[in-house]
Amino acid sequence: MKLFYSPVHDFIHKSVVVAEEVGVWSSIEEVPVYPRKHGYSLAAINPLAKVPTLALDSGAVLFGSQVIAEYLDSISANGVHVYPAPGPDRWDALTRLAQADIFFDITTRLTHERLLDEPGEHIIAWHWPKLMRSLDRMDEDAARLKKFDIGCIGTLQAITYFERQVVLPWPPPASVYFNWRDGRPNLAVWFDHAIQRPSVAAHFKTTFDGDDSPDFCQAKVAGVLQAQGKNVNAGALPASDFTPPANASSDRSSQH
Repeated sequence: MKLFYSPVHDFIHKSVVVAEEVGVWSSIEEVPVYPRKHGYSLAAINPLAKVPTLALDSGAVLFGSQVIAEYLDSISANGVHVYPAPGPDRWDALTRLAQADIFFDITTRLTHERLLDEPGEHIIAWHWPKLMRSLDRMDEDAARLKKFDIGCIGTLQAITYFERQVVLPWPPPASVYFNWRDGRPNLAVWFDHAIQRPSVAAHFKTTFDGDDSPDFCQAKVAGVLQAQGKNVNAGALPASDFTPPANASSDRSSQH
């Protein structure tokens, strides 16, 4: 299998942690992708051109972190499953996963808004309270969690991505600088314990030391297309879909 994903490990990747937990990480080839940079487009195998994208040896391509995580869980090599069996525990885990994934998406939305010299205050005002309420709910949940499941993994990704973004100033009406730990002792204790798990510690805040060139990425894309029986046309490296806003600050856009 090939996992096309961002090799930035300043935040926790759900797909990576799930693969480690269920014992299939050694069966995965890492393919680094920088979605905003020239030469890394995945549009040829994923119309959304987003990471993560998982390509199976058959040529089948899965995209969306929720789909990838559930697939990896389904092929567990060690009997561990991060998705609980049908019942209350499963719905609880999936609800926490949904909250975390939407939290992640909102953070991404606000991060793009921050690129503008004049961010839309109505956008920030609408979304920031959702993040604050979600962090409060995560704190409540942390007080009762006993097992490490997909909801926990999603929460780790959401918090660490958010933490990566709030080191830079946020436009009003959000807090200029923000520490999610303040007033959330349960979540802070749970987080500090959870990041010590081997599946997390093996990757979190580590440096990727493999080939992360655009040529390597496109060679792997070509391999997927060949497995699908499609013609592979060699040519110029594909351009990114991302174009910085005309009024974006160069300092801010270079740090995301």
